[in-house]
Parts: sequence; structure tokens; C-alpha cells
Amino acid sequence: MNPFAAASRVGLCLMALLSLGGRVLADGAPSLASATFPANRDRVIERVVFRCQGGIRVQVTRMPDRAQVEFAGQTRTLDLADGVGGVRYRSGGFAWVNDGKVAYMRNTRSGELPVSGCVRVN
Repeated sequence: MNPFAAASRVGLCLMALLSLGGRVLADGAPSLASATFPANRDRVIERVVFRCQGGIRVQVTRMPDRAQVEFAGQTRTLDLADGVGGVRYRSGGFAWVNDGKVAYMRNTRSGELPVSGCVRVN
């Protein structure tokens, strides 16, 4: 293999690794310590069912950096966000907050609570 072809392959490999979220260290070697691989991102950590005010059932499927919240025929996929006083997922104008005792869904634009008073049942 000629040197140009070898360098091209190395460059393509580095680009592929970096597109997965890695960084390049000072010596030029890729670091994948912070990479989130697609298969890992979809790995289910746990499924939790909540019973909320008005008898609304909410199922939350937690993944490494996001959660899928299902209630009243709706499904919202929310990204993990910093939460003061509890776990918080947020995206598209909605936030799911769980302080360990009670959880709720907040419309971050209007402040309304589509579901509140949610207690874990499983």
C-alpha cells in the first residue's frame, strides 16, 4: 500500500471515530471516553410506571442520556438535563421532573402541568 493510501485510511478512521463523539488527544490519538455509541444510547436502564393525579398512568423508559415519557396516548422523548433537587429530562417545550418522591411533567413555555402528583407504582 502506498503512503498516500495509508494516510487516507488513517484519516478516514479518525473522522469516523470523531463523528461518534470522541476527542483527539494532543498526540493525535482519538479518545472515545466520552463517546456515546448509538447502541448504548438506546440501552434501556429501567422502565418505571407512575400513577398521577386524575388517575393518569405515566410510563417512563430511562436510557443513558434521555427518557421516553408516555401518557394519555402521547409519547415524548426528552434529553437528560441538569435538575436541581431531582432528575430532569427536557426537550421540545416539556420537562419531566422526578425528585424521588413525586414527579410531574411541565410545559416549559406556559408553566402548565399536563401531569402532576405522580407517584411511582413499580
